[in-house]
Amino acid sequence: MTIFNELQLGVFYSKKDLASVLGEESLVSVREGVYSCKNSSSYILFVDLEKDGKEERFHFNEYFEEDFFHWDSQTTQHIDSPRIQSVVSGELEPHLFVRLVQKVKGQTQPFVYCGRLKYLEHDTSTAKPVHIVFQSIDYDDFTDNDDLENIYLWKPEKLGKTTGSNISKKGVISDERKKSYKKPTTTERSGLVVSRVGQGYYRQQLIEKFDGKCAVTGISIRSILIASHIVPWAYATDHERLDVNNGILLSPLYDALFDKGYISFDQFGRVMFDNYIRDEVLEAGIDENAKIKIDEGMEEYLSRHRGNIQRRNANHMADAYREYLIKKGRTELLEPKNKRKN
Repeated sequence: MTIFNELQLGVFYSKKDLASVLGEESLVSVREGVYSCKNSSSYILFVDLEKDGKEERFHFNEYFEEDFFHWDSQTTQHIDSPRIQSVVSGELEPHLFVRLVQKVKGQTQPFVYCGRLKYLEHDTSTAKPVHIVFQSIDYDDFTDNDDLENIYLWKPEKLGKTTGSNISKKGVISDERKKSYKKPTTTERSGLVVSRVGQGYYRQQLIEKFDGKCAVTGISIRSILIASHIVPWAYATDHERLDVNNGILLSPLYDALFDKGYISFDQFGRVMFDNYIRDEVLEAGIDENAKIKIDEGMEEYLSRHRGNIQRRNANHMADAYREYLIKKGRTELLEPKNKRKN
């Protein structure tokens, strides 16, 4: 029997709820961060991400990093402790329950069920507690559950703290996540549906990179934000299609204009326009002083993206000059259009 069949990913559970659902009466009074189920081979991990109000010895290093979860054992355990060895061997199946904070306005908060874990490795320099890295079996890149996604995106650095782990999984994408990636459809890109559908871990990485906000406007309604490729899918290599540097998180209006090449960003992150429709774009609500923060990895892709606008703007200027020469009767100075570079 596995308790996974009795629970729902992303749903809140108090210990009282779990005691009832799982038939584990003693769970109600458990104060520790772990619990061994009596009715199944399940090992429950209870985690508070923020440690305010707890003794320093309980300030564990626990957080998601990609689809891996960092966890510190109890302060009496090491890698050879019987319970830990049962987890390592697979005899006990860990189930993760997480909450951001223990209490809000004095009220104890329930935990969000984050699914099953599988032992991957441990920090050999640690003991009492031992630091373990798990593979999150049920990590959901396609979730529209903000509570679950907030847990995935939470990092100690947000509180000004270091991870304290010698193991880093940042940027490591498991084969399971790669297989689940799908090219966004036209409907998904339109923003008419939750755009996270179909994009999987690529969108999750961009949400983390841009702190869950539109790179231009700062809007933080994640359900409408779109993981836009800088160099379009059709013109990108397999590596470039999944390179987070080739992505930018945008709200629907900016995404649509950026995708069509009507706007881009210069090397300083300042918005630039296709001059032929600049007025229409500004009327649509685009800020002519808009600016984004770019890094070295993005700049390589942005230079290719804005190259299209630069070429079109050059052609627009050539057309205007051509009309001017015709009007002035200086047709001998005209350059044939077929000599232009597209």
